[in-house]
Amino acid sequence: DGVRLAAAAPMRVAVPNDAGLAPLSDAARRAFQGSVEALRAEGIELQTIDLGPFLDAAKLLYEGALVAERYAAVGEFIAQHPAEADPTVGGIILSAARLPAHQLAADLETLDQLKVQTREALRGIDALLLPTTTDHPSIAEVQAEPVRINSRLGTYTNFVNLLDMCAAAVPAGIADGSPFGVSVIAQGFDDQVAIDIAALLTGEQADTPYPTGGVDLVVFGAHLRGHPLNGELTALGARFAGEVHTTPEYRMVALPTDPPKPGIVYDPGDGASLSGERWTISTAGLGRFLAELPAPMALGKIRLDNGEEVTGFRCDPSTASAGEDITAHGGWRTYRQALTQPIN
Repeated sequence: DGVRLAAAAPMRVAVPNDAGLAPLSDAARRAFQGSVEALRAEGIELQTIDLGPFLDAAKLLYEGALVAERYAAVGEFIAQHPAEADPTVGGIILSAARLPAHQLAADLETLDQLKVQTREALRGIDALLLPTTTDHPSIAEVQAEPVRINSRLGTYTNFVNLLDMCAAAVPAGIADGSPFGVSVIAQGFDDQVAIDIAALLTGEQADTPYPTGGVDLVVFGAHLRGHPLNGELTALGARFAGEVHTTPEYRMVALPTDPPKPGIVYDPGDGASLSGERWTISTAGLGRFLAELPAPMALGKIRLDNGEEVTGFRCDPSTASAGEDITAHGGWRTYRQALTQPIN
C-alpha cells in the first residue's frame, strides 16, 4: 500500500472561515479557537477555507437520494421485520423505496462534483480541523425531532464518509457547560496523519504508526533530517523512527556526487560503527523510492548494533574506491560538520 505514515514538515491544517462556524455558540467558537491556537503553537501552518462544499456534501446524507443505497442493503429486511429496527432509522430507509432513479443519479453526480471541489480546497493541506459537533441537545429534544437534530449534530461529520475521508476526534475543553471536541479530518488512507495532528492536541503522540506496518529504512547521508534529499522521504509519507548505529563492520566514503553523498561498504575486517537514521515507509512508497534511486546508490541489508537487520543504503566496493574514506568520523553528519569548522 502507499499510505502516508507521517506528514511532511511543516504540517498544514485548514480551518473554516467565520461562515463555516455559524452553527456554533460564542463559547463553542472560543473553545474551537483554543484548538486552532494550540496547533499554531506547535508550528503547524494554518489556512482558512470556505467550508461550503463540505457542508453541501453533508446535506446529501439526509436530504438526498443516497439513502437508496441503504434501502438496497437492508430495505427488504426492514419492510418484513419493522419491529427489528429503530423506528426513525427504519422510516428513513423505507422512504427510499419511493425515490426515483433519476434523483439518485443526480445526487451521485452532485457528490462527484463536490469531491472535486473539496479536494481542490485541501490541495497542499494535510488535514481539516473542525468542531466535532454543534451542540449537546437533551434526549427529549432528540426524541421530538430525531432527523432534524441528528442532521444538525452531523453538520461537521456527515460529509466524511461521503467524501471518502477519515477523521480522529479528541476532547478540546468545555463550552456552554458541556464537553467540547474537535475532529482532525484527512483524505482517505491518511489516518496516521490525522492521528498525529490530533495527538498534538492531547499530548499523547505515538512513537510508532497505527496501524502498524510499513518497512524500516536506514539512511546515512543526504536523506538525513536537515539534509538536501530528506524531502524525498517525507514526500512519500515516511516517518522518522529514531537514531541508529550499525555494528562495527562498515566503512563510509564521501562520494563525488551532487549533492554530496556517502557510500556505505560492508567491511567486517576493517569497519566501524556508523550513525544513521531509521525511517518507516509504506511498501509502495519504498518501491517508488527505489525506482527513483540514482546510481551508484543501492539498497541492501544493514546490521544494527542491536542485532537487527534493516534495509539501508549500500555501495559496492568498486564505486566506493573513488571516494574519500571518512569512516573515522563515525557518520555523515559529523563529517559534514567537520568540513565547516575553521582550521586553527
